[in-house]
Amino acid sequence: MELRSKKPVLILTLLLLSLRAVAQIPYYAGTVGNGKLYGYTSVKARPGINHQETYTTFQYGIGNHFATGVDLYTGLHCAYWGCLVRYGLGISKWYNIGAEVTPSFDLNHSFQFSYLTSALYQNGAITSDGRLFWCTNTWWVVNREADNTFSNYEYLGYTIPIKSRQALTPMLGAIHSWKFDQDVDLAVGAYYTINNWTFYLWGNDLLKSHPRLVVGIDFTLP
Repeated sequence: MELRSKKPVLILTLLLLSLRAVAQIPYYAGTVGNGKLYGYTSVKARPGINHQETYTTFQYGIGNHFATGVDLYTGLHCAYWGCLVRYGLGISKWYNIGAEVTPSFDLNHSFQFSYLTSALYQNGAITSDGRLFWCTNTWWVVNREADNTFSNYEYLGYTIPIKSRQALTPMLGAIHSWKFDQDVDLAVGAYYTINNWTFYLWGNDLLKSHPRLVVGIDFTLP
């Protein structure tokens, strides 16, 4: 009886986890670069309710197109570790494409396999100076104990140069399932780049009573 009573909670947890990808900052096609280390960490919260999450990833570039790494997701009463392989190809400034595969394992249940995330990243310039650009991320999450999920988001962004190697980039986007079987979610955010560091402020579920807010930081080390 105890196991059966916990199963709905597990399924709900996995469903929430499968949605975490669309609450992340936008991902671009390119990888970190040969021999470089990329790191990103974020804290997510919904003001007014007890729903905090963290996400951290480290990725190491192998050649100009591949990267491998690990990530860690934590939520209320759960923690998942993943190992990832990523590929990116820059075709032109107008179009770039990349992909990532990440199996994730439950740290609270004997490192049991829990879900597999596959992602397709695309982005490119809209104007010749590259300041106005588009970005899409497509997610397919295969869950061990819940229904699989298919989602997508599309963003428009504009880079505002501040000074040498510093820029502010606001972005506006829409998040939706492939089936369009629920309301389209609006997302908005911005990031500020200083040399090899980037600071993020993001949000989605903006029209709901408890929107999700994301604060993050990333870096690249040569």
